[in-house]
Amino acid sequence: MTTLSPLTPDDIPEVMRIERLPGYEAFIGRFEADEHAAQFASPEARYFGLRNGDRLDGFVILQEFTAPTILLRRIAVAEPEGGRGTALLRQIMDWVFQETPAEALKLGVALGNSRAKHVYEREGFHTEGVDEAHHLMRITKARWAELRGNS
Repeated sequence: MTTLSPLTPDDIPEVMRIERLPGYEAFIGRFEADEHAAQFASPEARYFGLRNGDRLDGFVILQEFTAPTILLRRIAVAEPEGGRGTALLRQIMDWVFQETPAEALKLGVALGNSRAKHVYEREGFHTEGVDEAHHLMRITKARWAELRGNS
């Protein structure tokens, strides 16, 4: 299994390649290169990815990094439906809860993205509300530890 590694601004073209895969715009959104550069420069954001040689198999953008609840802003894989997204999600959850003082991880799932919502629920997230475009979901560190057998 490929392991999670921090990304650098040199990885922006690969992140943008994945963001622009067919079908992703409606569900995960995308940034232009200057927006990614600004995120890399922010103390409130972190990028991680799964490397496959010079290419990325997937990436994660975390925001609100110094808050008690970190925002998982974006997660995407180059080849959906192969289990890579679930593996990436599990690795970033493990990293957040083992390496930061965060007490929870939150995200928004597009209302039409039932497949992703199901994955998040299976991994321990619960829906806390709904806005005009998203299911607002969250997992606490305690819930993560219980699911991983670390409680």
